[in-house]
Amino acid sequence: MGPLTFLNPAVLWGGLAGLVPILLHLWQRRRPRRVPFTDLRFLEEGQARRARRLALRQWLLLLLRVLAILSVVAAAARPRLGGSAALPGGAMSLVAVLDASASMQTQEEDGTRFAQAVRACAALAGALPGGSELQVVLAGAAPVALLADWQPPGGALEAALAAALPEDGGCDLAAALREAARWSARARHAPVQVAFFSDLQLSAALPDSVALGEAARLFAAPRGARLAVQGVGRAAENGGVRAVRLPARALRSGEPLRIAADVRVAHAPESYLVELDGRRVAEAVAQGPPGGTTGVEFALTAPAPGLHRGQVVKATDRFPVDDAFPFVLAVRERLDVLIVHGPDRGEPAGRGGWRHLASALDPGPEDGSDAPPLFAVRALPTEAVGSGDLAAADVVCFVDPGRPNRDLLGGLRARLEGGGGVFLCLGDPTQADDHARLLLPALGLPGRLEWTVREGAAQERGRVLAPAHPVFAGLGEESLATLAEARWRRFFRLAEGDSTQVLLALAGGAPALIAVRAGAANVCVVPANLAPGSSDLPYSPMFLPLVQRLVAWLAWRGATEGRVTVGESPRVPLPAAPGGGAAAWDPSALRVLAPPPGVGAGAAVARPLSHPVALAWRGGAPWLEAGPAKRRGFYVFTAGADTVGLVAAASPAAESEPELASPSSFIASLAATSGLKAGELAAAPAGDLARALFGRDLSPALLLLAMALLGLELAVAHPRGGRREPA
Repeated sequence: MGPLTFLNPAVLWGGLAGLVPILLHLWQRRRPRRVPFTDLRFLEEGQARRARRLALRQWLLLLLRVLAILSVVAAAARPRLGGSAALPGGAMSLVAVLDASASMQTQEEDGTRFAQAVRACAALAGALPGGSELQVVLAGAAPVALLADWQPPGGALEAALAAALPEDGGCDLAAALREAARWSARARHAPVQVAFFSDLQLSAALPDSVALGEAARLFAAPRGARLAVQGVGRAAENGGVRAVRLPARALRSGEPLRIAADVRVAHAPESYLVELDGRRVAEAVAQGPPGGTTGVEFALTAPAPGLHRGQVVKATDRFPVDDAFPFVLAVRERLDVLIVHGPDRGEPAGRGGWRHLASALDPGPEDGSDAPPLFAVRALPTEAVGSGDLAAADVVCFVDPGRPNRDLLGGLRARLEGGGGVFLCLGDPTQADDHARLLLPALGLPGRLEWTVREGAAQERGRVLAPAHPVFAGLGEESLATLAEARWRRFFRLAEGDSTQVLLALAGGAPALIAVRAGAANVCVVPANLAPGSSDLPYSPMFLPLVQRLVAWLAWRGATEGRVTVGESPRVPLPAAPGGGAAAWDPSALRVLAPPPGVGAGAAVARPLSHPVALAWRGGAPWLEAGPAKRRGFYVFTAGADTVGLVAAASPAAESEPELASPSSFIASLAATSGLKAGELAAAPAGDLARALFGRDLSPALLLLAMALLGLELAVAHPRGGRREPA
């Protein structure tokens, strides 16, 4: 309950009327008269006792009269105990903020949590005094006002609440409160009351303090607002899929692969399935204590080339949003690899041995198979390469490229910003200065290197430091030992950076294979070239699988490729149009098909919603970008009748957490985080909701008290059966 407040505080000045009985009492106070009488001592003592009784009764009467006047004045000032809303003239402006996050779809005995919030909002609106106005804000990933303008309670509100649906993402409370403050500036009655209806999910309810602090400042501004909170729903354990991890490499049709998932166990054992394009392809059982998170793994075979809709699913429970986690499985028909090299100068293997690299990526038909190779290799000398060549390739391999020009460096930086993988082999000591000043800093590596030569018995062998890395994962100890047998004779000793990981190191400690995260891209650096004088690596039986795995990993654009969380914007690279570049696409034909409301991932019967998309440039390449995703499921980017991209949107993992905060602890966290003070709305029927918001009206009680005081005053002044005291 809030403090004691008055709707008409100016009336309290009427309390000065309580001075009137006091002044009358003092003016009419009797003064003893001296009357000559016989000197009888007992009469004087009796008169003194009667005077004391009379004075005590007079003071009691005075107190009762003053209290009665003050009670009437206080009742006229319309006091209320608790609540946070101000009701000048009996009318008010109310902004109802409905939590529209995914957790509000949790099923309770009396409907979903969102349905409970809607009913509570409707009940509160029905209890508003006449002349009031209200607005409703859906608090999802981005706030949305349901009404075009302030409206009186009635049909418009009922229709808007009936059409409101929760999203599959989180609740941006700070943005919703800023939206409420924006509407407060246009309200007729100030200050505006804001009522927040939410399940107060512990893991996702409070945003960062900076965003909340901005909302708190808006609430404290002139014509600001007051906040009250009501919790809905009860905490209960549920199981679901928290995350899905796909192989960290470009996939080829027919190869075995494993998909891992993190799941929350409700009742062990629980069965989980992998579906691809609507067909069940794998199954796994999750063990573990109820309420705990564990990992499961699915073994399957890569399907035909293309983009495949997949999901990890389980039996539906009371929170269905996390029972299906969508993902996109991309199987490549081929990978375009560009090899950039310096002038050959007549070397049979090419400058730096780049032909060894090309042969490992495209070794020709294997086992008599006529299947096309996964890698389509193109080699160009450094002076012939333009920024467009770098942007068009899936992976770019630099093998002793010589000194890069400004155009090449600009294209390289743009490629890294766009997430394109880069492989670099450096082995020409005459180019050390250019490497240190230009190439290495562009790739996020320190520009420090030292040329090293090991002859005869001093030649060094390597050792694998990261056997679990996607480049080495699954090769086995024997294969890794074979890879480490290669001898290294001439190489650069590179300095390691903050974002580097040494995958293969030489016996003397020098890195032989470095993985770097540069911008949004993966980069691998070998500090030697592939010429025979540098190392035996090109002649190792593990060279071919190593190079192919390495390039497949570089072609993978990261864990977020083809995946977003609800609330983020899906985007895909725009491929070249048939017969032309990106500009040949008709902009009006570029659309995204989004899942409709209330439909889960993988549902084939729903008719998707069509929305326009924006064309943006990232890393020198065109991308299609849609607005923020509101539903989990698949977002299909189309150009006319052609599908140009597919993105899976999943709900935030935090939305499946069962813990809920109590309103009091939530309010305390708000105050501690941002200084934003709030009251509490009890989860009760409409009358109690109104009482919690508006406070308890004390005027009737004070009027009854005034009447009781007057009655007591009469009883004291004229006691029944009593006798009058002589003057």
